[in-house]
Amino acid sequence: MSLYRLGLFFLLFLTASPWALNVDSLPIWDPQILIHKTSTTPVVLEGQRESFVETHGYKTMEITVGEGGTQVDQELKLSINGSLSDSVWIDALLWDLGRPQGEENTATLREVDQVYFKVYSPRYFLHLGDLTWKEESMELYSIERSSLGAMAGAKRGLSQGQLEIKGVYGIDESERKSKIFMGVSGQREGYSLEEWGSFINVVPGSETVWLNGNKLKKEVDYKINYAGGILDFIGSIVPSFDDEIRVEYDAYDSDKVYTLYGGSGHYRHKNLYVDMNFYNLENDTDRMKKGLWTEEDYQILKEDKGDSFVRDDSLGELNRPQSTKAFGSRLRFQALERFYVDLEGALNVIDTNTLSRAVDGPKGNGFRWFVTTDSTQGLIHFPMALSVYGNRISSGFHILEYRDWDGYFLKDNWDLEEKFGEELLYDEIKLRFHLGGGVFANTLWGYRRGEEEKWNSQRAEINVSRKGTHSYNDLSLIRVESVDEVKKERYQMLFQSEIHKGVLRPFGGLDLRYTQIDSTTNKTQVFYSKSKSGLGFFLDRLEIKESIIGKSAYQNFHDHWVDSLKSITFLQEANYQRKFFSLNHLLQYEYVQLDERESSWLGHLKADFGREYLGFWGSVVYKLGLTEEQLYTEVYKAVAKGTGDVRYDSLTGTFIEGVDNGDFVFDGMGRNDSVGAVLSSEASFIAHIDFNPGISFGVKRGFLKDITLSGFLEGESQDTTGRKIYFPAVTENTLQRTTAGSVNLGGKINWVYPKGIQLSYQLSRELDKKLSSLSSFEKGLIQEMEGGIDIQDNHHIGGSFLIEDRELSSMNLWNWNVKDGSLKYRFEFLNGFFVQPFGRYRVGVGEDELEKSFEGNLLEASIKLGYTKLKKIDAYGSFSVIETDKKGSVLPYQVLDGYSQGRTYRTEVSINFDINQYISFGFYYLLRFGNSEENLFQKLSTHAKAVF
Repeated sequence: MSLYRLGLFFLLFLTASPWALNVDSLPIWDPQILIHKTSTTPVVLEGQRESFVETHGYKTMEITVGEGGTQVDQELKLSINGSLSDSVWIDALLWDLGRPQGEENTATLREVDQVYFKVYSPRYFLHLGDLTWKEESMELYSIERSSLGAMAGAKRGLSQGQLEIKGVYGIDESERKSKIFMGVSGQREGYSLEEWGSFINVVPGSETVWLNGNKLKKEVDYKINYAGGILDFIGSIVPSFDDEIRVEYDAYDSDKVYTLYGGSGHYRHKNLYVDMNFYNLENDTDRMKKGLWTEEDYQILKEDKGDSFVRDDSLGELNRPQSTKAFGSRLRFQALERFYVDLEGALNVIDTNTLSRAVDGPKGNGFRWFVTTDSTQGLIHFPMALSVYGNRISSGFHILEYRDWDGYFLKDNWDLEEKFGEELLYDEIKLRFHLGGGVFANTLWGYRRGEEEKWNSQRAEINVSRKGTHSYNDLSLIRVESVDEVKKERYQMLFQSEIHKGVLRPFGGLDLRYTQIDSTTNKTQVFYSKSKSGLGFFLDRLEIKESIIGKSAYQNFHDHWVDSLKSITFLQEANYQRKFFSLNHLLQYEYVQLDERESSWLGHLKADFGREYLGFWGSVVYKLGLTEEQLYTEVYKAVAKGTGDVRYDSLTGTFIEGVDNGDFVFDGMGRNDSVGAVLSSEASFIAHIDFNPGISFGVKRGFLKDITLSGFLEGESQDTTGRKIYFPAVTENTLQRTTAGSVNLGGKINWVYPKGIQLSYQLSRELDKKLSSLSSFEKGLIQEMEGGIDIQDNHHIGGSFLIEDRELSSMNLWNWNVKDGSLKYRFEFLNGFFVQPFGRYRVGVGEDELEKSFEGNLLEASIKLGYTKLKKIDAYGSFSVIETDKKGSVLPYQVLDGYSQGRTYRTEVSINFDINQYISFGFYYLLRFGNSEENLFQKLSTHAKAVF
C-alpha cells in the first residue's frame, strides 16, 4: 500500500459514518423512562375500579336456492370486552363477514374471518385464536406471521428494570413469498405479486413493500387487493423504469400446513437492554398426512435423496415438508447517557425435508456489533464521536430479512451484486463532528468482502450537513472501489438542499457519479448524473409543487463518449382545501431514451365544488396515462344454473349482469396474458353538476324555486395501437378510432312541486365499444320521462315513458327503436296496507344489415298488495303477466329486456319484519313459469339478523 493510500486510510480511520446503521435512529437514553416496545397491556384510566363487561355484535344469515343449487351467505360479529376487576381486562371477537375469497384475516379457518380471545393484566396476558407473532427486536432477522393458536406472556418489575417474556404456538396455511421487479414508467396500478400473474390469496396485512430500499406505508403509499394479489401505488408514489420494487408477503396455500412456536424475552434497564427470541416454523406432517398425503406419498418423502421427484398420478410434484429454526440475542449497554454498545448474534437452521435424513438445508450464524462514544443526535456532551460498526454472516445464514445486505443497497452504494450463500464480512469506522451553528461533519470508511477475498468493496465518505429552522443542506463526497465480476472505481457527489419555511420553498438535489470499469477485455468509463429541482408554493390551504428530475449516462468506448441513457421527468402536485372547494392533482410526464425513445405520462385530478344548500354542487374526476403494461379484463366464474346473476350473450360475445336466472358470477379482474404487454394509452373523465336556481338566487315563488338542473359526462377511452389519448372520446367518430371505451353524456331537469307533483326529463347519449374479438360497438339516444302526483294522502298516480334509438354492431349490425311506457296507481288504506296495480307496454322495431326487419312487443300487467309499518314491517306480494310477441329470427336481448317469445307468469313475495331494534328477518320468493320459459324457475331467499 502506498504512503498516499496509507495516509488516506489513517485520515478516514479518524473520521468515519455507517450508512447501514444511522446513529440518529438510536434511542436517546433517559433514566426516567423505560422503553417497552413489546408491551401488550392496554392503557388503564386513572381511578378505574369497577368491573364491567359489554357484549355487542350481530348475526345475519341468507340462504338462496336457485334452479341448480343453493348459496348460503352469513355474517357474524360478536365482540366482548371490558374489565373483570380493577386489574384484569378481556377482549374477544368472533367475526365472520362472508367475505370474498382471499379477504380473510384468519390463517386457517377459511369460513371464519377472525376469532380471538384476549385477557390482560398488568403482569400477564393470554391471547387465543387469531394472532400475529411479530418480533422485531433483532436487526439480523425478524418475523411477522399470522397464525391460529395461543400466545401468552408475563411481565415483572425488577429493581430499576423490567422483565417480559412471551411465547406462541400456532398453525396456519400460508407461505412466505418475495417478489422483486422493476417499475413501469407511468403505471401506478395493476402490479401482480404472483410470478406469472395468476390468482393468489394474500394474507391481509402480511405484506411489506419496499421502493428502492425504502419501506412504504400502507394506505399512504400503496394499497393491495388481497383477493388476487394486485399492488397499486397511491399518493405521490409513481414508479419509474429504474425503480426497484420488492414485496414480501404471506399467501394462503392449503398444500402448506405450518406449525409455529416461538418465544422471546426482554429486559429493560436504564443502562441495559437484553433481548432474546427464537422461533420454529415447520410443516405439520401429521396434518398433511391426514389431509393431503397418501401412504405412498409419505414413503416417497422419507426416501427423498434431494432430486426432483413426482407422483405417478396426475398430481405432479410433492411439496417437501420444510422447517426453519432461528435464535437470536441482543445486548445494548449505555453509560453516562452517551457511551453506547450494541451486540447481536443469531443462528438459523433450514431443513428442506424434515422426513428424510438424506436431504438437509443451509444453516449458519450471524454477528453484528456497534460501539459509539456518543449516541445523542446533537453530540451534546462532546463535539466529536467515534463509532465502530461491523458484522459477520456465514454462508448458510438466511439474510433476506437483514437489510444491511439488501441487494439494492449493495448495487447502489457498493457496486456489488446481491450475495446469497456466501461468507459476508463488513467493517466500518466513522467519526462525527459538531462544528457549531447546526453544522455537522461525518467521515466514514467501510469495507465489504467475502471470506476468500474473491470480491470486495471499500467505501470512503465525507459528509457535511446543516439543519436549521428554515432550511436543510447536505453534501457528501464518496469514493467506492470494488472488485466483483469486474473492477470498478467510483467517485460520487451527493447534494441536497431544501427550504422548509415560508411561502416559496425551493428544493433540489444532485447525484454525480464517475466510474472506471476495468474488465479483462477493455476499460470503460461511465458518467452518470441525476438531478432534481423544484419549487413549492405553500399557503394556508394551498400546496403546489413543481419538480424536474433529469437522468443521464455516458460511456467512453475507445476515447469516444456515447450516451446510453437520457431521461427527464416533470412532476406536478397540487392540493387545495376550502369550505366549498377541494382539489387534488398529480401529473407526471417522463421521457426516456434507452435503446429507443419512449415517453409516458400519468395524471389524476379530483375536484369537489359547491354544496347542496348553496344550490350549486358537483364533482370532476380526470385521469390519463400512457404506459407499457399488461391488460386486465373481467373474469366470470361459472356456477350452478339459476344461482348466478350474470349470463353470456352469444350474439354479442358479452356478459350480461343483473339477471334472475344466471349461470355466472363476477369473479374480479385477471391478466389478459394472451395479448402480452402492450403500449396502452388511457383517459377517463367524469363530471356531475347540479344547479338549483331557486336556492342560488333566493327565489321564493314561481317555477324556478322548485326545479333542479343536472348535467353529466362520463367517458373513458383506451388505445393499444400506439395512438396517444389525452382526453376520452366524446363523439362516435373519436370512440371508433380507439380500442375500447364508453361515453355517457346527458342532462336532466327535475321539478318537485310542494303540493305533491313531481316531473323529470332526461336526455342522454350512450356509446360503448368493448375490447373483444367481436369488436362490439353500441350507441344509443335515450329519452326518459317520469312523473307522479299525490291525490290527498292515500292516493298516488305515477308514470314513466322511455324512448330509445340504438344501433349495435357485433357479428352483425342491428338498428332498433324502443318505446316503453308504464303507469301505476297506489292506494293506501287501513293504516299501512296498500294496493298497487301496474301496467306497462314496450315495443321495439328494427332491422339488421341485410334489411331484414324484426319487431318485438311486450305487455306487462301486475298487481301488488303490501303492508308497511314504519320500522316494523315491510311486506308485499305481487303477481304479474308478461306477454311478448316477436317477429324476426334474431332480436338483441335489449329489445324486450331479455324476455323470450310467449307468456311469462311471475310471482314475487317479500317480507321484512323487525321484531324489535335487535332482531329482524326476511323472506323473498320468486316464481317464473309459462310457455316462454324453458321450465319452471324458482328462487327462494331467506335472511335473518340479530343485533345485540
